Amino acid sequence: MRRSSLLLLLLLLTLAAGCGGGNDQTAPPGTTAPTSTDVFTVTQPEDTAKPGEEPTGEPEFTVTLTGESTTPTAGRPWRYTVRAKSKQKGTAAGTAKMRIFVDGELVDTLGWFPFEEELVRTHVWPRSLRGESAELQAEVEGDGGTQRAVLPVKVR
Repeated sequence: MRRSSLLLLLLLLTLAAGCGGGNDQTAPPGTTAPTSTDVFTVTQPEDTAKPGEEPTGEPEFTVTLTGESTTPTAGRPWRYTVRAKSKQKGTAAGTAKMRIFVDGELVDTLGWFPFEEELVRTHVWPRSLRGESAELQAEVEGDGGTQRAVLPVKVR
């Protein structure tokens, strides 16, 4: 057999092997599992984003929040520091949820940051807040509860 005839035969066999599949998306009867129609209710945890410094639980630590100034410039990096101290005079660890409030309304969540004793981060204030009075809040979850610290700023 010549080479071209052999190639033609292989091509026909390849095409024949692909036939019969079609594009029918229905499965034969009895081959699919029944779909559940049960309704599941999901309970959301309490939203802890609230303005101010009121603690929750009985935290065994204190928190302070400082910034490089109280007048950050929109569009430029601005450094802030969160410190946590144990009430027993040791170090404290926790997770800081950093948020921005304007007129008591949450406008931004900067993130959740685990730390031990001190957290130093940089934030670039958005230009949309230029001229606004805002509050940077550190909500720190740690031993015994949650502490909140607020730093009022005026964005330039």
